[in-house]
Amino acid sequence: MNDRPDIAVVLATYNRRQCLPRAIASVLRQEEADFELIVVDDASTDDTRSYLATLNDPRVKVIAAEHNVGPSAARNRGLAAARADVVAFLDSDDVYRPRRLAASLAAFADPNIVCVLSSSLTATRDKPREARIPNVKLTAPAFEWALTCDLFPVESSGMTVRRAPAQAVGGFCPDLRYSEDRELLIRLSRHGGAQLLSDVLWEKTWSLDGLSNDWSKHGRGFLNYVAQRPEYVTRFRRLGAYFAVKVLVRDLRARYWRAFWRDLLAFRSHRLIGANPLQILRDHRQVGRYRRSMSGADALAAITGPPEAWP
Repeated sequence: MNDRPDIAVVLATYNRRQCLPRAIASVLRQEEADFELIVVDDASTDDTRSYLATLNDPRVKVIAAEHNVGPSAARNRGLAAARADVVAFLDSDDVYRPRRLAASLAAFADPNIVCVLSSSLTATRDKPREARIPNVKLTAPAFEWALTCDLFPVESSGMTVRRAPAQAVGGFCPDLRYSEDRELLIRLSRHGGAQLLSDVLWEKTWSLDGLSNDWSKHGRGFLNYVAQRPEYVTRFRRLGAYFAVKVLVRDLRARYWRAFWRDLLAFRSHRLIGANPLQILRDHRQVGRYRRSMSGADALAAITGPPEAWP
């Protein structure tokens, strides 16, 4: 391996001993790219540390945290330790498919690109489904607006970024455990555009104890996200209301009655939604129509930034 690899992979883990070997093996099988793998053990209390001590591949570097700091801060430690100019991320319960690194790395031949996002095969309770994003190149303003509107899925395991600008904007926000990947990219978009790849280059594993599956905490997670992105209650209030209503609908579908009332009161107190149900419904439908109309490849490619008349 060269002193300065082409790309680094940051894998932050906490108490995932059972699935961690599978994730690491998927990185070590990557070909056509000179890489380093930085595993950040966020003070796991299971057998993770003992397992990591058995790894003797020179491409692997292990960072052991003395106390648990959370996924965002753990990823930031890996980002700071990376020697490569380009950094990919992997959650310990996900896996890379072949060419995940090589395909992403190739897109950075364009100096205006600061981020590459790739499609995934996502496991669900029933059966795996492809979560494809269009093959589109976005300018910086288009990238920021598409992220703000949530026009395509963003997951850390599908993200590859330029290290220097990612560090310049502060990396992942340590206060966030939900949507921290999207929030980072919104800040990163001020430094350049993005390449979306329709190739399915990684697999997302479904697990009962995964953060994204604990719907009862999504309301609080969304409020923390809005605290970092106040434009959802100022310039883009209809968007903020739209996403708040989506959380409430999820509460109802999951029959989290206590979470529903808690989230409803919190969203009102934070001015995310108003007291007029008809207005909320009209705004929700308008935003929904806009998002559906702008999520295709041609529409995304035509985005130049927020529209003048909406929202």
